[in-house]
Amino acid sequence: MSAAAALGEWRLSLRQVLVATALVAVVALVLGASRVLIGPHTAMSGYLTMLFLLAVVRAGNWRVRAGAAVWALAVALLGFAVGGAGIVATLVALVVVSLIQGMVTLGEVALLTRSPVNLLAFASMSQGGAEVWQVLLGSAIGAAAIVVFGALARGRAGEPRAARSVRDRLGYGIATAVGAVLIVLGGEAVGFPYVGWALLSFCIMLSFETDMQAERGFWRLLGTAVGAVLAVGITALPEPIPIVVAVICGIACVAYINAGNYALFMLFLTPAILVTTASEYSPVALGVYRIEAVLVATALAFACGAVLRALRQR
Repeated sequence: MSAAAALGEWRLSLRQVLVATALVAVVALVLGASRVLIGPHTAMSGYLTMLFLLAVVRAGNWRVRAGAAVWALAVALLGFAVGGAGIVATLVALVVVSLIQGMVTLGEVALLTRSPVNLLAFASMSQGGAEVWQVLLGSAIGAAAIVVFGALARGRAGEPRAARSVRDRLGYGIATAVGAVLIVLGGEAVGFPYVGWALLSFCIMLSFETDMQAERGFWRLLGTAVGAVLAVGITALPEPIPIVVAVICGIACVAYINAGNYALFMLFLTPAILVTTASEYSPVALGVYRIEAVLVATALAFACGAVLRALRQR
């Protein structure tokens, strides 16, 4: 696909902008209230669960939304439980979650793509002083907010996926598990500080149909590189301009992904993430880490996708 074709549908309807703005506002209000009234661990749990369930906003069936919310809570609790048990327990849980995701990721939207990512994030929270009630309460608040918003917004449902055989679903689950384990072990070996970024990019890229992976991979890499450069420039501006621009980028992300424009979604995603990431690293270092994570994850997703295609042809 040419750049002109990919970026051609840049116009957004008023409804798309309003829905995206409302969703970002709901997330900010819920998380802000949770942080002030309950605490940061509860707010972080709600944030992770909301990210997990963003695709639910586009689901037209309430049973899909409810089922995804229950799964999000299960992943949060499992991740928190294994986080203090060591790397082996975490890797086993990653494999289990990946296999389950592979078997049930069908229907209106790829609802469970973030399952391994959230499991790893909640495993980290268990080592950071959080308590189980904070994780459960925060996840429940985040899930309830997204499910209710999805019911009220009544957005256009995503395109239904073609039915996959049990063999294909199992293959996808195994590929997800293998890639997740390799990313976590590789990150541990080299001391990479943002393993979650790489794991998320891998899971997303692998979830695409094989004929879409090359195109989406190209736009993900290009959008990340351009977005990282923009983020460095934005962080150099005086306060509160960076946070205002980050909020605008976040709204644009939601609007464009709901509109189906992946290229512009990726363009706005990286600044939204990097500008709001609290880190000891400089903006330039953060940008480099982000590009490295996406590059490695995309290459690994391509490799796993190629193996899956070869197995399907046998």
